[in-house]
Amino acid sequence: MSGADYRESLRRYSPRVFVDGRRVASVADERAFQPGLNAIALTYDYALKPEYARLMTAVQHTSGKVVNRLSHIDMSSADLLNKLEAVRLVCQETGCAQRYLTHDALNAIGQVSARIDDARGTTENTARFLNYLHRVQDQDLTLGVAMTDAKGDRSRRPFEQNNPDSYVHIVERNAVRNGRRGIVISGTKAIVTGAPYMHELLVMPCRNMGIEDADFAVCCAVPIDAPGLTIVARPAGRPGETLEHGDALFSRKYGQSTGVCIFERVFVPMDDVFYDGEWEHSGHLTYSYATHHRHTCIGARAGFGDLLIGAGALMCEANGFDPGKETHLREQMVELITITESFFACGVAASVYAKPDEHSHSFMPDPVFSNIGKLLLATKIYDMHRIAHYVSGGLIVTLPGPDEDHNPETAAKLSDVLRASPDVPYEQRIQTARFIEDLTAGYQGGWYSVISLHGGGSPAAMKQEIYRNYPIGSKVELVERLLQRGVAADGTPAAAPHDPARAITRNRQPGKCCDTGCTVPGAPVMVDLPTLEQTLPSRSEPGSTL
Repeated sequence: MSGADYRESLRRYSPRVFVDGRRVASVADERAFQPGLNAIALTYDYALKPEYARLMTAVQHTSGKVVNRLSHIDMSSADLLNKLEAVRLVCQETGCAQRYLTHDALNAIGQVSARIDDARGTTENTARFLNYLHRVQDQDLTLGVAMTDAKGDRSRRPFEQNNPDSYVHIVERNAVRNGRRGIVISGTKAIVTGAPYMHELLVMPCRNMGIEDADFAVCCAVPIDAPGLTIVARPAGRPGETLEHGDALFSRKYGQSTGVCIFERVFVPMDDVFYDGEWEHSGHLTYSYATHHRHTCIGARAGFGDLLIGAGALMCEANGFDPGKETHLREQMVELITITESFFACGVAASVYAKPDEHSHSFMPDPVFSNIGKLLLATKIYDMHRIAHYVSGGLIVTLPGPDEDHNPETAAKLSDVLRASPDVPYEQRIQTARFIEDLTAGYQGGWYSVISLHGGGSPAAMKQEIYRNYPIGSKVELVERLLQRGVAADGTPAAAPHDPARAITRNRQPGKCCDTGCTVPGAPVMVDLPTLEQTLPSRSEPGSTL
């Protein structure tokens, strides 16, 4: 579809949506959602542009069809690299293109479907997922991710909540509607990106479940206008403010709505149910989605960083400075570049060191690099804003209102006294200042800070995953080998070098390398280097040494 086709497709749905205290008649025509609609529409239009088509589209291996990159299943490191670049591309234009969540959820559900089949010795879950995947790709749909539950009392598990609807759960199995068998779900998902202008929602658990939580372990697809579903949304960007003279600010063109999704006895046919009650697999799905999404967020915030880098350089120029000659400005710009490219480099490393999932064989980004990259962008977003403020000066928040530019009593004087570099017109300097204000010091700037910090999980969750997956044990064994611990006088190992019960050596992964050194560009496949035991000489070899 094109962006216009996407908007038209939404008119075929009749969701129950509220915004600003009123019910929305048509999502596609609702002014409060236009910045979000614009962002999603761009992902459709870019896939049709010849210059972007190779990046924004891919061939789905299970169907042989060309599909939008943001609904594709990754089958190689190259796919992950291309996805990362595609997300950065669309977020350079939109700030946050939102549709990439479709990609992250589909990849995670495909992996857990294969895992369930392998555990059961069946193929039906994968077949059901592929039928759904191909329909989504053929119709070029955008899917929302309904993952974060309202949660209620955070100290209690789902089954312990006083109000069970604080988590989405199954209230009826083997239900029949219009001759179709399915399940009935109720509950609340509290933070759903782009909820009002999605085609369907992917309902997923937000945490690891125990056996008592089996009714809360549900993953399914729900059309946006399913009976019983209500969406209470916030506006996208700043579309409701009085339009200024000249070009509109960034957030009037692009933004993001989020919605609280309330499910009240919503029927879901079994064709759209990926699992129900398989509590033992909920943690795997949550982990898979989080890894994919944190990897993707790296590309998204790199695109946002590109906006700040460009705007910061323009502001320096408009103020009459060349950062290449002004040491303090150059240092700030280099710091901004370093932050942006550092977390993006983690995304590249996560792609290069990706491995095929053992069940689905689709590729999973390296979890350590994915989480480090996301942690960096989550905590460094405030430094990015600070640097933009530093290189811009106080003008970005002290400018008179834009209507003064058209006030005959003030416009000429303002144009004269607020111009800095003689080579940059007053209008351009002011426009850049207001652009940076919008991105960093206004409503949109605050929103980007919070969504960067908590989107995809809190920093605490990322730190947990980094420590859980990082091979600290390999580093410990490296030092112990250098200290010759566990080595006999003749240099042979005196005892088994690895104790599986030892906490600090539990995670071990000596390193990684390409399977053939450097593989053909576009298809890197990473394999582990030998473990420590494999590198130690056999005790049966006389005179062997470390």
